[in-house]
Amino acid sequence: AVIMFLYFIKDLNERFKKKLPIPIPGEIIVVIVSTGISYGMVMSENYGVEVVGKIPTGLLPPKIPDFSVFPSLFPDAFAIAVVGFSIAISLAKIFALKHGYSVDGNQELIALGLCNFMSSFFHTFAVTASMSRSLVQESTGGHTEIAGLLASLLVLLVVVAIGFVFQPLPTTVLAAIIMVNLLGMFKQMKDIPALWRTSKIELAIWLVSFFASVLLGLDYGLVVAMGFAILTVIYRTQCPKNALLGQIPDTGLYFDVDEYEEAEECSGIKIFQSNTSIYFANSDLYVSALKAKTGIDPAKLLAARKSQLKYAKRDNGERKAVVAGAKKQMDHVYTNGQMTENHTESESEDDFFLQRLTPIHTIILDFTPVNFIDSVGAKTIKSILVRPFICLCCAGTLVSDLRTLKFFCEPVTPDLIFPTIHDAVLHCKHSRDVQ
Repeated sequence: AVIMFLYFIKDLNERFKKKLPIPIPGEIIVVIVSTGISYGMVMSENYGVEVVGKIPTGLLPPKIPDFSVFPSLFPDAFAIAVVGFSIAISLAKIFALKHGYSVDGNQELIALGLCNFMSSFFHTFAVTASMSRSLVQESTGGHTEIAGLLASLLVLLVVVAIGFVFQPLPTTVLAAIIMVNLLGMFKQMKDIPALWRTSKIELAIWLVSFFASVLLGLDYGLVVAMGFAILTVIYRTQCPKNALLGQIPDTGLYFDVDEYEEAEECSGIKIFQSNTSIYFANSDLYVSALKAKTGIDPAKLLAARKSQLKYAKRDNGERKAVVAGAKKQMDHVYTNGQMTENHTESESEDDFFLQRLTPIHTIILDFTPVNFIDSVGAKTIKSILVRPFICLCCAGTLVSDLRTLKFFCEPVTPDLIFPTIHDAVLHCKHSRDVQ
């Protein structure tokens, strides 16, 4: 009966909220009426109805906490702190989104810390946001700190003076008030179809959080949900989107050649992009994706170049003869994606041997989507850098990280780094034109 009444009152408040000067206080009406009925009919004794019962009055004097119990309380205190802050920040963000303001998580954490520190001297419960009371207050029209102040004064009045008045209040009435005001939270079930269509990973996080909290309780459920969320982040780094980029003609724009018809690969240049950070867990996957997309294995290319150089240098005269003979037959050698007839004497040995191994003269690694790189990732990338075959395009923050990781030492030097893909492409084309 209480649920139906409260639901009816809320529906009236929603329908006529523009005409009503203040919302109808359904919860207060229910509490006063049910307390009076319970008191008049002596429901607790005559019918065995569970009521609130004795409410202690007055405040305990301040006292220094007993530090000897800290070791035994720490595990539970940590769980309470995590759950309490999670509930508080979640409610704050829900109301912030609904009413159009922003929430500072650090400020919330400082406020909770100060409140709990001060209240610890008065033997109070842990301070956090109450989901039920917050939803009740918001649904009845309280949107400012004044509502919280009035609610606090009312609670203080009950605790100090008139708590005995609510002793006959049936607990089922309190349950009904909470359930009706939690309907907004249950409406989040409607998010499931939307998440199924937009992001199945976020749907999995939603479901795991829900069932873990229901089956294991909020503390363990939250730990499970956080662990699962971290696993999804790791999973996403293991399954990034890899692409070869092509240039939109007559522009400095580069897009995935598989998605954009106008994007054309630059002759003799492969531009590889992977939208993930590079660290110990996925550095090898990055190299594998590079090989698969470009069709070139930099490690094998480097080994083949060293092998040819070693063989050629056995006899200096024989090496010169091989180079001279190869230059005469350059009409059979691809460079820059096209046939060429002549080569200048300024061409380096490295470049010459690379031309004989592959028609692709440059691979550009686009690091602009990379947020961070660790030491293992830096070593892996450094191991595939073949001068002048591979160059990098990355932002300034990543360059600073690479300097910290001692990335720039022979044979890798900062001249392999370019601020944009277009700069790298122009440099590569200019280098080929000069040769």
